[in-house]
Amino acid sequence: MATESKTQVYYINLGGTVGNVGAMRFAWRGKKDAYPKAVADVLGVVIAKDTDSGLMFGANSPRPALVRIGYTDGSGNSKSTIRFCEPDKIGDVTTGGKLNGKKIKIAGKEYNINSCTLKSN
Repeated sequence: MATESKTQVYYINLGGTVGNVGAMRFAWRGKKDAYPKAVADVLGVVIAKDTDSGLMFGANSPRPALVRIGYTDGSGNSKSTIRFCEPDKIGDVTTGGKLNGKKIKIAGKEYNINSCTLKSN
């Protein structure tokens, strides 16, 4: 008896023109709940379908931007997690605050997002 996969294939369009024509599809495999629909839409992350073609796994360059998503855990401690973000969406999620108030799932628990910044080394 087969069990359902706990991972999902995601991708972000990098480059391209209007409608992402000619864009490279940077793809990776992550946990199924890592990018809830409301968060994925804002970050520009697409859940891949079995019929999607042209997905590039393991590319070192170019890579999507990384953003640090801040949230407060049940004990009141400030925590953060890192997620990929389409370069065209960085302004919306950092200075625009489009993720604030949305929910993100970490280790099976949902938390409210309260900030988002560009990840620095």
